[in-house]
Amino acid sequence: MKQKKSQSPLPKGKIITTETLLSFSEATKVLSGGKKIRRKEWNDKEEYCLLKDNFLMIHRNDKFYAWIVSEGDLLAGDWEIIK
Repeated sequence: MKQKKSQSPLPKGKIITTETLLSFSEATKVLSGGKKIRRKEWNDKEEYCLLKDNFLMIHRNDKFYAWIVSEGDLLAGDWEIIK
């Protein structure tokens, strides 16, 4: 018998795709196409990154901040696309 996956809160109207996880390099290509990304390991499901006014930005606690990418983020292979 299959168990249902629990659903975490998401940004309003957003669906996280989990069928394909991306490297940071692949994820940045997605950003340039206007989409948002997040790390699967991030506990806060409403935290995501995007390209805004040609700057990498991270959305946390209902605010946008300049995103300083960490070494862990650069090496991670668990990036997801938020549609």
